[in-house]
Amino acid sequence: MYAWIYEAIIEHRLMPGTKLSEEKVAELFSVSRTQVRGVLQQLAVEQLVTLVPHRGAFVTTPTAEEARDVLEARRTLEPAIVRRLVQRISAGQAPEAVKMLRATLKREQKAHRTGDRRMAVRLSGEFHVQLAQLSGSAIMARMIRELTPLTCLAILAFDVSTQVACPNDEHERLVDAIEAGLADECAQLMLHHLAHIEKSLNLDA
Repeated sequence: MYAWIYEAIIEHRLMPGTKLSEEKVAELFSVSRTQVRGVLQQLAVEQLVTLVPHRGAFVTTPTAEEARDVLEARRTLEPAIVRRLVQRISAGQAPEAVKMLRATLKREQKAHRTGDRRMAVRLSGEFHVQLAQLSGSAIMARMIRELTPLTCLAILAFDVSTQVACPNDEHERLVDAIEAGLADECAQLMLHHLAHIEKSLNLDA
């Protein structure tokens, strides 16, 4: 149930402001409303769901300031993540990393070619989570996993719901730089990539 809601946000199937009825969710998953309430509370802690007294649970609609905060957090974390990953590969600690990233990239490119937008969006998010996991930092991986759906909500809330926020050619250039061991270039490519995402959002309306 938790995974379904999380993935529905990642894949842009649940829009900001969507009401999550305890009764309907319980019926969908054949569980009790108490179990549903526990999952919704967990999602609320992660800021993916907003609990409104006497009204229920809703998929969070972030403010422009919150969207900027999410992207600022990613700008702080992700350049450090790719630097760390390059260091691990150079030290022989992540020998399969590039192969794994290219496999994800190949699936993402296929989704783009076949027009499978939901899969492309999902794999785009997975790519960033995978980078963090391969960096060897469980803490940073957890943080990126939490920031990824928050980024999706920001995209949905600010007028680019028909686009895939991460162009896969930028992902490809990043993997090329990782494979070449260019830590500084990786960090700059990541900053450029995140700036591209923020620029696509209408945060000043």
